[in-house]
Amino acid sequence: MDDALGIVIAIGLALALVVALFMLVIPEPAQRAVIATERLDVAVLTFDNSSSWPGVGETLRARIETELVNASGITVFSRSRLDELLTEQMLGEVGLIDSATAARIGSLTGVSKLLTGTVYGIESRSEETTVCEEWKDGECVQSVPAIRHTVRVLGQIQVVSAQTGQIEQALDVERGESVTVKQGNTFGGYETLIAQAADDIASDMASLLTFTYTRELRYGLYRAVKPKRNGYVGEDETTRFERSDGEAYLIVHFTRIRSDDSFDLSWIDPEGNVVKSVDDIVSSRDWCLYQLDLSGLPDGRFTVRGALNGIEAFEKAFILNR
Repeated sequence: MDDALGIVIAIGLALALVVALFMLVIPEPAQRAVIATERLDVAVLTFDNSSSWPGVGETLRARIETELVNASGITVFSRSRLDELLTEQMLGEVGLIDSATAARIGSLTGVSKLLTGTVYGIESRSEETTVCEEWKDGECVQSVPAIRHTVRVLGQIQVVSAQTGQIEQALDVERGESVTVKQGNTFGGYETLIAQAADDIASDMASLLTFTYTRELRYGLYRAVKPKRNGYVGEDETTRFERSDGEAYLIVHFTRIRSDDSFDLSWIDPEGNVVKSVDDIVSSRDWCLYQLDLSGLPDGRFTVRGALNGIEAFEKAFILNR
């Protein structure tokens, strides 16, 4: 077998694998709902800095605050207003706090969680290495001297209940970043690497809060549905049905919940009456199909409403016409 034929066969096998994987994937419903299992209003307090690197505590605080602002299901208390309140109440710069102070801050701000912590170490080093300057046929044929600069940020972060003052999460965090530059080229400085490591820690914290205090599901309304493996694929997503459609189909994929969570579903007519309800027990990764018989129903604006563990997850309106 010549090289050209081998390449063609390899490409064909790769395409076949891609197609096979595509056939196994179940498309997610378009709508996403993030449900807070408890009120998640957060204030990010000042971070202590016991490292030898000035300003890194404030860098980490700013990065965490920005990440949480952009996270679904989390509301972040204004930093400027928070600092103003703390100054007015003569609480000053607070890092790791006691339960009484936490409860007092919670009372002042109305938040449910406080994030605080300390950066206790910055490790930095530079070491000689090489980088490839020329490649040929997938192999390096010429290397040149270089310097690899590495930094690690080490700290501890606490999630504190603003009602009770109890520490709900205490985490040791450690993240590192590095960059390699050719010898003779300019290194931008460790501050950039520290900021990148702080971004990684902030992303970890947002994921932790989202995972711990929220649930997530996907849903969509369709005219038709086909089963696929252990799930469903909706066809013709819509918010307008005709009686001739026969049934309205709601697909719900419980992407991130706890085992044996309760899910309540209500189909509500234009007069506000519940025409059908379902009480279900679901677990993470479950796919569920719910349907409403459209025959005999009046024209108008209907609503389908879902609640997870008694907390509203979504409310979707749709129109039924003759």
